[in-house]
Amino acid sequence: MSTKLPDDLLARPSEEAVRRIALRELERAESARAALVAGEDAEALHDFRVAIRRLRSHLRAYRDELGDGVGKKLRRNLARIADDTNPGRDAEVALAWLDELGAVEKPSEKRGLEWLRERFTGRRDEAYRAVRAEIVAEFGDLARRLAERLSRYRIELRLDGEESSTPPFRDALAGELERHAAALQEALGRVVTVADQREGHRARIEAKRLRYLLEPVAPLLDGARAAVVHLKALQERLGELHDLQMLAAEVAQAVADAESERARRIADATLAGDPDGRAARAQMRRSERPGLLALARRIAARRDAVFARFEAAWLSPGSGAAGELERELAALCGRLRAPAPSG
Repeated sequence: MSTKLPDDLLARPSEEAVRRIALRELERAESARAALVAGEDAEALHDFRVAIRRLRSHLRAYRDELGDGVGKKLRRNLARIADDTNPGRDAEVALAWLDELGAVEKPSEKRGLEWLRERFTGRRDEAYRAVRAEIVAEFGDLARRLAERLSRYRIELRLDGEESSTPPFRDALAGELERHAAALQEALGRVVTVADQREGHRARIEAKRLRYLLEPVAPLLDGARAAVVHLKALQERLGELHDLQMLAAEVAQAVADAESERARRIADATLAGDPDGRAARAQMRRSERPGLLALARRIAARRDAVFARFEAAWLSPGSGAAGELERELAALCGRLRAPAPSG
């Protein structure tokens, strides 16, 4: 269980509050790493990835408040470990979509879907073996060094009668919310069609970063929970769209790879001695293409439906879910900017 943040976090000095939140996210990552190593929790990798993303997002947002507290080398190592977890999780997500969309309607489709499932399973298992080795070898030491850096910092005490002015965390949070809200609006404005994959992914990242800013303070800031709910809904919709776009590209490449493999099998059968062509014809009949093309059609249909729902809710500025979120974020910034009550 993670350490509870103080109830007066928003009034604490910015650097202290930022460090407390970062230490809590680091604690969560360490807990997920232990579960991943033990192999007892199917969601351990997901939990570890989320904790790492939260921590990196937090360190990035409050770089000025931390100053030299977390060096570039530690940040780079953290980013590399996060990147190492991507291939395994991507393959796991693809397998989940195959379970949902890969129902075999015709016997001729079965071979292609089984071929693709084996492809993703092998990729997932290989990536997970590498991830476990990488995390065991490196993250424990990295976490200890980060904890040491985050747990200590210098403060200035004035003995000449002049008051030392240290801005509260609420000011830093308000500034980051305003900056990230503007970035999210700009990113959403660039998503026009279902083909805007890169733009949609950028909007998803911005929604995620905003959510990570708000979640630690949600119990302490009136209205934050509602904004978190809207951000999570946006993130999930864009995540679903991104998954389908990535899977469509994977299936397109799989068609090319499967056809290349089939051509090689036919050539091998012929070169091995096949006077009546029976072996070559058998290989020609063993095609993965029907199943892969059937899956591609289902992916395209689901992708277009997901985009239509996303467009209706989020691509009308000032109305729908987008309008609600915009007003919620503006209200939160107003509350944070308001003078703190005396006492």
